[in-house]
Amino acid sequence: MNLDQLLKDRQYERIWHEYCGFLDFSMVEYMDIQNRLMLEQIEMYSDCELGRRIMKGRKPSSVDEFRQMVPLTRYEDYADLLLPRIESVLPSKPLLWIETTWEGAKNPIKVAPYTESMIKCHKSSFITCLLLATSNQKGQFSLSGGENFLYGMAPLPYLTGLAPLILEDEISVNWLPPEKDAISMSFSERNKLGFKMGMQQGVDLFFGLSSVIAKIGDQFTSSGGTGGRINPLNNSLKMNYRMLKAWKNSREENTPIRPKDIWTLKGLICAGTDSANFKSKIEKDWGIRPLEIFGGTETTCIATETWSKNGLVFFPEVCFYEFIPWPELEKNLADPRYVPRTYLMDELQEGTNYELVISNFKGGAFARYRVGDIFKCISLHNEQDGLNIPQFAFVDREPGLIDIAGFTRISEATINEALTLSKLDINDWCALKEFDDNNRAFMHLYVEVSPEGFQYGLTRDIITEHLAIYFRYIDGDYKDLKSLLGIEPLQVTIIPTGTIDRYIEVFGKRPRQMNPSHFEMLELMKIARGINLGV
Repeated sequence: MNLDQLLKDRQYERIWHEYCGFLDFSMVEYMDIQNRLMLEQIEMYSDCELGRRIMKGRKPSSVDEFRQMVPLTRYEDYADLLLPRIESVLPSKPLLWIETTWEGAKNPIKVAPYTESMIKCHKSSFITCLLLATSNQKGQFSLSGGENFLYGMAPLPYLTGLAPLILEDEISVNWLPPEKDAISMSFSERNKLGFKMGMQQGVDLFFGLSSVIAKIGDQFTSSGGTGGRINPLNNSLKMNYRMLKAWKNSREENTPIRPKDIWTLKGLICAGTDSANFKSKIEKDWGIRPLEIFGGTETTCIATETWSKNGLVFFPEVCFYEFIPWPELEKNLADPRYVPRTYLMDELQEGTNYELVISNFKGGAFARYRVGDIFKCISLHNEQDGLNIPQFAFVDREPGLIDIAGFTRISEATINEALTLSKLDINDWCALKEFDDNNRAFMHLYVEVSPEGFQYGLTRDIITEHLAIYFRYIDGDYKDLKSLLGIEPLQVTIIPTGTIDRYIEVFGKRPRQMNPSHFEMLELMKIARGINLGV
């Protein structure tokens, strides 16, 4: 019996138990599932070429032995087998391959195999997210089937494109725009058509990048709604009435028209690395608290907020989770040979930041894989909601990457490649992710210009203009930041020549090139000011 039939038969308690029952787990029950599924994965992994490589030809007999035996891995450990999509080396045959950005300068994409069992699990996770997005209290939700679903995410081969495919036999929703049309459109075209259809037919559900949802709210209010660009003859009577009412109220109260004045959403799902910065604004614009979820190409959808929408919980049956605490991560950043210690879900400390490490279940490819995402454990249990498992807040990507609005990931290699291609006279640099007054992320690049560069009139504006050209050339997603979101993704500051060398003299090491710590930036700026003053 699919979800449509269960909804039709009003079996709401059964639906909640099937898809949200894990939220009642004790920590012991949660870890029992983690350990059982990890043991099943070890059996599959030890019988394939990829697993024998990662486990050095040995077969662990327990989860503890697996963690002791298998080193922490990164995508480089899999690339030669996964990028050519060699199925014969995998634990289980994939039904499809999911793709994402890697490093624009060196390796444009990463791919990950998805087995039938992984896709079934992903479907269950996404249905859970739909239920919780339409829920304001435990055990209750307003999802009914037949909703108009505005879907502002990328199509296959990206992970977000799986949703229309996996839900087609489970629940009837009207995709805006229809998947058969959306698949051949650019990201911008899909969003524009979906938005236009939403103005004509109404919107019940919305799933999009937080940065895009926030930008739509800005465009909506700045243009006074979009009724002037919509033919009322194409709209339903209900939508024409809502637009007319919104316009009348706006004129009488001298307030901007917001999306909430046109649509009354049942649920809004948001994703993206900067979601925490936009959630309050989204709620103000759209009139509903968004449900934040988290996933990735290598992990699938692994976490969702609950009906209270106040912290992420990890699905126990998707991946095996380990966590590197921040002090261990810092030791590893200072010395790449240092092997950081990991902790399990039942060993965490409230208030601590952790880098996530995952091992796929259900025949997936990745074992003890460093995802590169940092989470803060905000609680070990939530008495108000009756949760006995930890809740998390996403913090950011690892310091070696700068993720801007979920669109692009800029690495040290990407910056070096842009500088090389530009032929600018820059001796040294460091880059930091910062936020503007509207909480929008950008990359702040601090550069030392050579004496020859100053001689030829190299200025901050020239550097910014030149580098932007090469970033757009290297990274296809970079150009979307300004055209779609109105974000200026690059800001340049020139620091005196010798600043970084002086820092090395003082502290015996150079600051991190990507995302220097707060202390490192303070000391760098002190040294820069001292050089300018001749100290």
